[in-house]
Amino acid sequence: MNNYLSPKIRQEKEQFVRFIKNLAEKFHPKQIYCFGQITEINEKEGCFTSDTRQVKDQYFLLMVTENVTRIEHEVQEYANNHYPCGTVTILSHGEETIFKGINSNNRFFITVYSTGKLLYNQSGICNPESELRFIPTQAANKAQKHYDQKMLAATGFLRGATECLAHQDYNVCTFMLHQVVEQCCIALVRVNLAYRSDIHHLGRLLRLCRAFSDRPIKTLLSGSAEDERLFNLLQKSYSDSRYGSGFSVSGTEAESLYNRVLSFVNVVKDMCLAKIEDLQHEAMLYQELKRSEAIDIIS
Repeated sequence: MNNYLSPKIRQEKEQFVRFIKNLAEKFHPKQIYCFGQITEINEKEGCFTSDTRQVKDQYFLLMVTENVTRIEHEVQEYANNHYPCGTVTILSHGEETIFKGINSNNRFFITVYSTGKLLYNQSGICNPESELRFIPTQAANKAQKHYDQKMLAATGFLRGATECLAHQDYNVCTFMLHQVVEQCCIALVRVNLAYRSDIHHLGRLLRLCRAFSDRPIKTLLSGSAEDERLFNLLQKSYSDSRYGSGFSVSGTEAESLYNRVLSFVNVVKDMCLAKIEDLQHEAMLYQELKRSEAIDIIS
C-alpha cells in the first residue's frame, strides 16, 4: 500500500495518512485527490487557565473509482465514522465520467486533475504527467445559466416560505426554508467549483462550500448554541416535516430561521455574481492572450 501513496501525503498528519490507507483498502479507488485543506488552530493560555492547543483539519477529496456506479454516500459515511481528527468531505465519481467531463472542458475535473494534490494512485505512479488546461471562454456564461436556474428555484421556495409564515404554517415554512438553502448552496458550488452536486444534506453542502469560502457556513452558523439549534431544526425539516409526527416548529423559531435564510440568500447572490464577474475577466484575459499569440505567429 505504501508504494501507492504519493510522497506528498507523507507530509500529512499520521492519522490522515492512516485514514487514506484504510479508505483505499476498503473501496479500491483508482486515485484519490485532495482539492482543498483547512487547518484551524485554537490556542489558549493564561494565568488562570491551562494552556491548550487544539488543531482541527478539514480535507476535500475526489475519489476516482473504476465503476461508474456512485458510492459517494457510503464513502462519506465511512469518512464521518473513521476520521476523528476533523472533517473529510469526499466526492466520488467513476473514471469514465471524469474523463468525459475533462473532454468536454469541465472546469472542476480539469482543475482537480491538473492542480490538485494526488494522495493515492492505484497504478503506483505518484506524479503522472498532466497537460490539462481549462479553456475559460464559456465559463461565465455557464455559471450565469446555472445561477439563474438555481436562484429561480430558491426564490420560489422563499416565496412559499413567506406565505407559510404569514399563515402560521411553521412546519412547512421551515421545510421551504430548507429548500431555499439547498438551492442556494447548489448554486454556490456550481458557480464557484463548476461542480454539479446532488447532495441534499445541508451540513455537507455548507462544508463543501468551505473549499472556496467560509462565508456561507458562517452566515448560518456563527458559533452560538442558538445558531446550532436552529440549524439542526432546519436540517430535520427535510424529512421530519413530511414524515415525522413529532416535528414541531414555533412561530418564533420559524421567524428566526426566515430572517437567517433571508440574509443567507443575499450573501449567496453577492458571492455568485462576484465569481461570475471574475470568470468574465478570466475569459477576456484568455482571449487577449490568444489574439496576442496569433499576432506573434503572423509577424
